[in-house]
Amino acid sequence: MQAISFVPYYYYSTVYQFFFLLVCWLTTIYYIGSNTQKVLYSEGNPSQPLAVFLTIVVAFFLGLRPIEGGDFGDTIAYANHYNLLYYYAPIDFHTEWLWENFQLFSKRVLGLNVHEFFVLDDLLYFGGMLVCSILVMRKNLWLGMLFFFTGFQTYSFAINGLRNGLACSMVLVAMALLANRTKQFVAMILMLAAMFIHRSSMLPSAMAIVSLFFMKDTKIALRFWYASIVLSLFAGPLFEQFFASLGFDDRMSSYTAEGSSDGVMYSGFRFDFLFYSAFPVWMIWYVTQRRKFTSPEYSVYANTYLLCNAFWILVIRASFSNRFAYLSWFIYPLVIAYPLMRMNIWKDQDRKTAIIFFFYTGFTFFMFFVYYFGTTGFRGFDQYWWR
Repeated sequence: MQAISFVPYYYYSTVYQFFFLLVCWLTTIYYIGSNTQKVLYSEGNPSQPLAVFLTIVVAFFLGLRPIEGGDFGDTIAYANHYNLLYYYAPIDFHTEWLWENFQLFSKRVLGLNVHEFFVLDDLLYFGGMLVCSILVMRKNLWLGMLFFFTGFQTYSFAINGLRNGLACSMVLVAMALLANRTKQFVAMILMLAAMFIHRSSMLPSAMAIVSLFFMKDTKIALRFWYASIVLSLFAGPLFEQFFASLGFDDRMSSYTAEGSSDGVMYSGFRFDFLFYSAFPVWMIWYVTQRRKFTSPEYSVYANTYLLCNAFWILVIRASFSNRFAYLSWFIYPLVIAYPLMRMNIWKDQDRKTAIIFFFYTGFTFFMFFVYYFGTTGFRGFDQYWWR
């Protein structure tokens, strides 16, 4: 297989975002006029297998992206590394040896070229989301996958943050299995494998285990999240130095260092990211504290999100803090979608779900204009579109 040539590389993100803009708003229109609860009972709906088909199509579309400039900076680096890879990495529990060996296995045993390897990686990346949706939101697989597809960082980690994205998708599957005692061993194996793909996945894995066995009360996790904001405002740099010294991830040392090449653009207390992160917190509070709905499954998802996001808030000033934020944001769709599709919260659940889904996707599309079309806002979009 070769890279797609009928879509120029500088239109790739535009095609992805506008396609889902259309699909999501058509889905919103379908639910907005309903006073019932179809969203809770869509099992057997024709859209279920369509969600599987869409997942495969998206994985091939993004996997066969051109290896050129634009948004694909890390893609070029991964492609160069893949083409030069020759030796298997030894099993070393201090390194991410599984990712290196996965690449070499794909190259030497499966005989995949770099484009086919990217397809395989994205099939696993989106496949993890699909398996999680099947296990957790099986009665409305279509809507569940749309929540994942339109996550703020989903596109970015499909084309650039490959290792981080793949590891976090494996953790998603593990979290979906954790609540089932007979499958907890499989979940632990997946978490361990994810750690050897990208060490940062230790954080959500550890927090999921803490949420399952130790911190089951969501009220305590909520208080911890609130406290992290205060601690970050008054002692944020101390926490950044502390976490960097732990060796949690070698990349943290460079991200938290002063004078980072992109520090002006990305460093500082990110109130915009904090605002975005607060919506799942509101959903968790509303569902578990205000309406008193809960389940062992949702407690794990909610508490893991709160604890991981609190960690990010403590190091929020770091350059490239979106990479740390993703360690909680990849759970974002699950925290929002699970109550809407598994809990009978409102009599007009379809309409409420449509409204929440509209704002959820609307924020992603708005941020797409801001971040992908330059800091000049919509004028940047004009310059980009008419090049």
